[in-house]
This record gives sequence, C-alpha cells and structure tokens, in this order.
Amino acid sequence: MRRAHRRTSHCIDCTRIGKARAMTRRFLCYTGLCGVIIAIATVRLTTGTWPMDWAAALRFDGMDSAVLWQFRLPRVIVAALTGAAFGLSGTVLQTMLRNPLASPDVIGFTAGASAGAVGAMVLGGTAYVTFGALAGGALTGLLVLIIAWKDGLLPLRLVLVGLGFGLALFAITDFLLSFAGMLQAAEMARWLTGSFADTSWSDAARILVALLFSTPVLIWLSFALNRLELGDDVARSLGLRVDAVRLSLVAISTLLAATAVSVAGPLPFLAFLAGPIARGLSGATGAAMWLSALTGTTIALFADFASSQPIMGSHLPAGIFTALIGGPFLLALLILQSRKV
Repeated sequence: MRRAHRRTSHCIDCTRIGKARAMTRRFLCYTGLCGVIIAIATVRLTTGTWPMDWAAALRFDGMDSAVLWQFRLPRVIVAALTGAAFGLSGTVLQTMLRNPLASPDVIGFTAGASAGAVGAMVLGGTAYVTFGALAGGALTGLLVLIIAWKDGLLPLRLVLVGLGFGLALFAITDFLLSFAGMLQAAEMARWLTGSFADTSWSDAARILVALLFSTPVLIWLSFALNRLELGDDVARSLGLRVDAVRLSLVAISTLLAATAVSVAGPLPFLAFLAGPIARGLSGATGAAMWLSALTGTTIALFADFASSQPIMGSHLPAGIFTALIGGPFLLALLILQSRKV
C-alpha cells in the first residue's frame, strides 16, 4: 500500500513539474516574441533614408512629422496587424483540418482573394481592391465548401479541393493581368508578391476591424477547435456539432485571410509558417492561436524591415522574404511527412 501510494504521489509530482515547465516555456515564448516585436518595430521606426528629428516629429512639426505619422508608423502597424491576421487564419485551418499544409495560402483562399482584387483593379481601379479581395476570398471559400461537402465536411477532401482551386485561381489571375496596361500590370505584379509599401491608417483600421470581430468568435470556438484536433469521433462524443464548427472556423479564417490580402497582398507562406513555428517554439498542442498571431506579427515585421533595406540599389517587396523563409520550411516539412509514412 505504501509503495502504491508513493508511486501515485511520484506520478502526481511529475505531472505538476511537467505542467510547470510547459507554462514556463510558453511564458518565455510570449515574452520573447513580444520583445522581438518591440525591437524590430523600434528599429523600423528609427531607421530609413530620412534622418529623423524625433523632437520635431513628436511636436507634429514639418517633414519629420509627416514621415513618422503618415509613412513609417502606419506601415509598421499594418505589418503587425496583417501578420497577426495571417497567423490566426493559418493556425485555425491547420488545427481544424489536422494538416500542417492546410493554410489559406496553400488551399486557395488567398489565391481567391488575390484574383478578386486583381479583377477589381482591372475593371474599376484601386478603389475597389478591398471589395474585390473580400468577395473573391468569400466566393472561393464558399465554392470549396460546396464541392468538398459529402455527408459532412471531410478534412482531406477540403484540402484537395482547395489545392485544385488554388492552381486554377493562379491561372485566372494571370489571365486578368493580361488585360491591364503596362504600368498597371507592373503595379499589380508587385502587389501580388506582397508588400507593405503605400499602406495607410485606413488599411490599419480595416485589418483591425477584422481582428476585433474575429477574436471573440475564435475565443468562443477555441475549445471546439482544440477538440477537433483529436478527431471527429472524440469531438462528437463531447457533444460538438463538428460540421457547424468547421463551417464557422472556415468563415473566420477566410475573412482574416481576405482582409489581410486586401491590405498587403498575398504574402507567400506567412499563414503557413506562423502556426508550426509557434507550436515548435512553445511545445504547445492545439491551435496555439495567440502565439501564432505573435509569430505572424514577428515574421511580417521582419519581412517589412528587410524590404526597407536597399539590395543592389533597389528595395524588394516583403513577400520575397516571406517566400525565402517559407519555401525551405515547406520542403523540410514535406520531407518529414514522407519519412513518417
């Protein structure tokens, strides 16, 4: 009896120690990512081609004030909010579908938003980009859901249908670009790479509204989302309406991704990267939504800072740098997945 009691006590102590270590690791991840975000944002605001006079800028005086309040600060805020939106959108889909490849930029949602935005620019000009991106993303999400639905919403079927739509939409986007003038096509091609150039306070407000609307819904659905990762049977045994939850999560993920695309273009791999990196750093299971949002913010700010630095006399779009990070990461993930099979 005493030995059994000691073993039970030992197991309880081990469990407590494990939980304490996990909480400490997550706390360090939160504080570390916040510190990195503050550091990158500070460097981004204080460096540039214009030598900033901070006293004049904070007095709202002259050109220094315009550089800070109309160019640098809104650009940093837009990059931070866009990264958070992409990070949340990606980790929600990856967790819900139990597949690290199932991010909005892989299964066609951002491709739909991009095609809608390009179509709006060709037909009506830049004033309709936001509407086009939101309409294109929503329509793509709806069509993917309709075609993928067969006695419920199966994760693998949704991923395969989304991949097919993504490839088709890339071709449609190229087709639409052929109708644009030379200057307009060059501008749209740069936007399609993903860039925070020419962003404004209105862009920051738009992405902030999407985040403020989505966050309470995601908090409410977080329990169901984490249970979906355990499998449909487990989720149903807990009384969850699996298909209704999936439809709600796809709608929120599409809203976040489409709004982010309308602001900064389809930054490649950003939604795909945030979730796996956040879970890898923290050792967390489930969606790790808020760590993923911070990770997305960190990647976006880094990409924006890198794009502000001249390389061979020119500034590359931020999407180039997210692609340089995401491409090797995707290849490594595919290699690991193939070894598990």
